[in-house]
Amino acid sequence: MNRHSIIIGIKSFSLHLDEIELLKKKLPLGVILFKRNIKDPKQALKLTTSIKKILGKDVMILIDQEGGRVSRLNSDHWDTYPEASYFGQLAKKNLNKAKKTTFKNYKDIGKQLKDIGINFNCAPVLDLKFKGASSVIGNRAFSRNPSTTSYLSLEACKGLLSENVFPIIKHIPGHGRSKIDSHYNLPIIKSSKKVLQEDFYPFIKLKKMPLAMLAHIKYLDLDKIECATHSKLTIDYIKNQIGFKGILLSDDLCMKALTGKYYSRARKAIEAGCDIVLHCDPSISNIIKSCEGAGYVSNILSNKIKQLKNFL
Repeated sequence: MNRHSIIIGIKSFSLHLDEIELLKKKLPLGVILFKRNIKDPKQALKLTTSIKKILGKDVMILIDQEGGRVSRLNSDHWDTYPEASYFGQLAKKNLNKAKKTTFKNYKDIGKQLKDIGINFNCAPVLDLKFKGASSVIGNRAFSRNPSTTSYLSLEACKGLLSENVFPIIKHIPGHGRSKIDSHYNLPIIKSSKKVLQEDFYPFIKLKKMPLAMLAHIKYLDLDKIECATHSKLTIDYIKNQIGFKGILLSDDLCMKALTGKYYSRARKAIEAGCDIVLHCDPSISNIIKSCEGAGYVSNILSNKIKQLKNFL
């Protein structure tokens, strides 16, 4: 089966007829779920089962379940978990305790997800928490300290993997310094590569993780023209200097940091070296354009996907 190198969003609590047709015709690599898709455990499992019936039992089903304000599972039916900064504060008093608590926290999140058929979590956040930066990251980050962030992020990944849920580390190569929310505009980072080594450090330490999500940010010392999502220079730096060789996903193509038609947004990301694009808005016509731009899964990506089982 020729699959398209794309993960897509859907409209509601169950697949609509036009979405069933889309999944069958375009064969995306997977689906990402949001609050609009999840009501309770029974409904959520029914939804993921219906997706797997069309795309196969190993289809990628993603969610952003970080804890804190970025949580898609509602508190009426699921336990809630703290934001990452809670564990960073704990680490200031007792790093070992913080590591154990972080592992347990993300293991519990992993169990929640596994029980409803979700196998990929867009977490943890490896970005650093900088004063004066946009609140888009803020308390979603573990710490300002690169070492603390690395230690706790690794435990978070281990916790998820222990429940057979793949972590997607983000937002490589670092979103922490951004003064603008990339959901609404394109952040530009003027810091030199030397200064940015702090931001890169957690990603270097976790470079062997299976998946990472790019930041929609322009890093002027890496590429003066393109943001990371569309920058071969930045993606080459991620692969060769940071050393991340896993599966690289774009952030949502629908975010306003990017401009241009959806075909072009997707095509440019793939041509720059991104493996999979993410299209979260459920508009069928726009998804089709992004599918066409993303193209079919390459042999390189196919091999990377086959190797995922080695992490479990």
